Amino acid sequence: MSAALNNLSFILQSAFRTPYFALLLLVLPLPAHAQPSQPLPLMSADQAVELALQNNYDIQVARGDADIAHLNNTKGNAGMLPTINLVANETFTFSAFQQKLANGTEFVNPGAVFNNANAAVQLNWTLYDGRRMSITKKRLETLDALGQTNLQSSIQQTTAAVLQTYYDIARSQLQINAIEEIIALNSERLRIAEARLAAGFAAQTDALQARIDLNQTRADLLNQQNLMRNSKRALNLLLVRPADTPFEVVANIENTFTPDRAALLNGIQTQNPSIQALQKSTEVAALLIEESAALRKPRVVGTGQLLALRTDNGAGFALNNTQAGLSVGAGLVFPLYSGGNITRQVETAKVAAKQATLRTDAQRLTLENTLDQLIAAYQTQKEILALEEQNVVSARENLKVSTERFRLGQTTSLETQTAQNTLSQSLTRRNLSLYALKLGEIQLKLLAGGL
Repeated sequence: MSAALNNLSFILQSAFRTPYFALLLLVLPLPAHAQPSQPLPLMSADQAVELALQNNYDIQVARGDADIAHLNNTKGNAGMLPTINLVANETFTFSAFQQKLANGTEFVNPGAVFNNANAAVQLNWTLYDGRRMSITKKRLETLDALGQTNLQSSIQQTTAAVLQTYYDIARSQLQINAIEEIIALNSERLRIAEARLAAGFAAQTDALQARIDLNQTRADLLNQQNLMRNSKRALNLLLVRPADTPFEVVANIENTFTPDRAALLNGIQTQNPSIQALQKSTEVAALLIEESAALRKPRVVGTGQLLALRTDNGAGFALNNTQAGLSVGAGLVFPLYSGGNITRQVETAKVAAKQATLRTDAQRLTLENTLDQLIAAYQTQKEILALEEQNVVSARENLKVSTERFRLGQTTSLETQTAQNTLSQSLTRRNLSLYALKLGEIQLKLLAGGL
């Protein structure tokens, strides 16, 4: 023993003296002090929605469309305001000039220069067109309101998508927690099986099956973690952030919503974006009928002109002429025949208006039917969740009893395995029910325009 220690001491002293020892220290891993991991930023559902409203591309595009409709909603675009133009012209002419007056005077110039310059401020103003301008302005106002409605629809749809994805991540986290609980129970079952095997009270198959179940549960955990990462990437996409931006969600899905059919139906009639958009489209179609019919009426246009004119003649009796003044006038246009185009436009607008009304009525009926289906599904899911909560409590108690019986050698590992599988399935169904109930709440609020 003493000789071995002396040999080890000699080897170490020789190693310290070699030039390769410093390199060896660099290559070998050194123990590091464990650094506590920094917690990821916690994001609530409201914060996720707020980020989406600020950054989401679909909302930005819809906001741009609404801005365009608002910019088009002007009296000038409706033709109610005058147009004023500045017009200026100057013309030089080189020509052979010959002129003979009645008194016998004759002017001859083979290279005379003539200059004609004029400038005017011209005004054109439609004074009357059978109220067509007023109807057009009202149509532009309706299109402006339709742009805002479409913007609200985009906001509602994006909010729903964000909430659905957020709570899917929360469900994944709950499922991960459930799997980790099953892993802990499987580890305890494996420990008991190996202890009983070592004591000669159980077969090796109990320990092997426990290890197989443990590995399978660990594989399930890896798959669930990957699914949650994909859901987080999807949420980051909705929030217009890099896909791998880290964050955590509140691992809890609260369901305190109680659907009120009367209130929800009223929300559909007054706040649902699709109904509102169809109603606005119906109003636009009705205004197009009036706008087309107004083409049959006379149109009165007022004109005004502030004119300055100068003419320079290189030859002739009058060498220059200067004129300045103001002219005012009006014109009347009365359509007598247009080849049936006005009638065609009116009839086409009537058909379009009828179609818009039919679409609105059909959508209203469809949404009311969807409302009843969603309320029924929500109530059913609520009852299912209550049963699944009871099943989780019972499955935990059953597993506790089975594990203790297995520890005391009063039952086989098969009973404990079955109890663990029952708990695992109960937790999974409970988490799915929580998520399904939250999805039902989101869909009902979206339907009533309440997101």
